[in-house]
Amino acid sequence: MPATVGRLLPVEIADELIYPYTSTPPRIALDVAEALARCPAVFRVTLFGSLASPTHDGWSDIDMMCVTAGHAGAWAAVHLLREAMPLRWYGPFSDLPQPSGRYWPCGESIFHSVDLSFRTAEAHARVLREGLGGVEVVTKDLFQREVSPSPGAGPGVETDTGEYAFTHALYVATKAMKEYLRSAGDWVDVSARMDALEMEARALPRRPSGGRPDDVLDEARSLYQRLLMERLRFGSGGGT
Repeated sequence: MPATVGRLLPVEIADELIYPYTSTPPRIALDVAEALARCPAVFRVTLFGSLASPTHDGWSDIDMMCVTAGHAGAWAAVHLLREAMPLRWYGPFSDLPQPSGRYWPCGESIFHSVDLSFRTAEAHARVLREGLGGVEVVTKDLFQREVSPSPGAGPGVETDTGEYAFTHALYVATKAMKEYLRSAGDWVDVSARMDALEMEARALPRRPSGGRPDDVLDEARSLYQRLLMERLRFGSGGGT
């Protein structure tokens, strides 16, 4: 049965779209690590966040760091990742250069974005020592190669400047829905975040390849409508 952490929903709509399996985020993390490890320029893949604690649930996203021998090695690694796990959507982070960013794999719920950063060994060690944003992080290595490989080479992926805003809005909207399902957030926030996502979707430039915004957007809309239906039929439950 899917995970039942948080508010129990009526059985009519308590399906995998609302309640993903708790085993899904760890499975995705292992798939990502396996794909990255195929690249000779990768010598460490580290899991952090709730999956490393472990305090995750079925809605958790996947926080990972990948140590590569140079920036070209990062592109080579993500090229293999995209071959092994075709993407529904990718968007860059605001503070780290591409190919770091949020990856939504095909065939997985939009709850399960892979927040993947590529770092040098020195930068990785600094995170382990100092944390992120001054906050200590719990980590777990999924792969480590003793010998530092050659950097290799790989193709870049061009993205439009509007993609960060849409990606961030998608992330924030799904986070609001997660918190509502966990009884830790309210419906007003979910509704506001969905409105913001729709606004960013209208402003998003279309790109020829590498992800379809309608794919992840339609699932976000479907999740929102299912939660709204629950509120209308069975009351507000844990949210307000």
